[in-house]
Amino acid sequence: MSSGWRIVGSAVVGLSLVLAGAATWQRARAALPVTSAPPPSFTQLGANVASRGAEGVAPCASCHGAAGEGNAAAGFPRLAGQPVGYLSKQLMAYTDGRRANPVMTPIAAKLNPQQREAVATHYSALAAPAKSPQAGGAAAAPAPASGGSAANTLRGKTLATVGDDSRSVQACANCHGPDGIGQLPTYPSLAGQHASYLVNALAAWQDGSRRTDPSGQMPTIAKSLNADDIQAVAAYYAALPAIGVPVDERAAKQSAGSAQRRTRAIVSGPTATAPSKGVGTEQGSPVTGGSQGIGGTPQNTHPGAAASAPR
Repeated sequence: MSSGWRIVGSAVVGLSLVLAGAATWQRARAALPVTSAPPPSFTQLGANVASRGAEGVAPCASCHGAAGEGNAAAGFPRLAGQPVGYLSKQLMAYTDGRRANPVMTPIAAKLNPQQREAVATHYSALAAPAKSPQAGGAAAAPAPASGGSAANTLRGKTLATVGDDSRSVQACANCHGPDGIGQLPTYPSLAGQHASYLVNALAAWQDGSRRTDPSGQMPTIAKSLNADDIQAVAAYYAALPAIGVPVDERAAKQSAGSAQRRTRAIVSGPTATAPSKGVGTEQGSPVTGGSQGIGGTPQNTHPGAAASAPR
């Protein structure tokens, strides 16, 4: 008899555990969103926002293209292949007012944090266009007010690779890398970007509608450039081939490009000479154009390396 009671007792205990487990499962199920299918994966979520949009938000592709190539005539930037850290930070900046744009501000505000991170990841994983959008991008920007095309080309290259010491402007390459390759995780690639967008971006730094550089470096540089300078450097970068390597190879390509850059002379005129130095600031620390940052000495030896911040 005692053995029988033990069996019954065990059955009661087992049934209690089953019921308790069922109650726990029901509570957990009630906490889940009501849906007939499991939520999409993070990767699929980013692709959906890009191609289909979200509640109250048009698809990103309607402006930035099906492959993230952008639109030169409208001044919409290429997103494909840009660092995910840069893209996600810019979306956040549109929501908190550090970037002002009548189109992007309401879009970013309606996306939740997961959607913003997912769509940034989606575009970062896309290969950049294999060919430069030079023709469309350059044509969309107004022609320089003065000077011939050869002089403008040289001026754009000089600003990008050397800087201008007379205006205390450091080389763009110091942060954006040799040949505009960009710098992971948060400095965007400028190579192959539409000139129309680059012109607008520098104008936004000038007028204060973009405030995403905590060091104040980019507003200072933009305000030191005149209209012709802006057109010239935008056209220079638009003419470069866009990076077309997968996201997991960009860091290695960037590292190899940095090493090559450090070992070659910069040509800023008819003959190769040591670069002139445009004094500026990198994240609040003094640097000199052509000899600091990713375009010069190794990142871990220059004063701004430890304070690299997104823009």
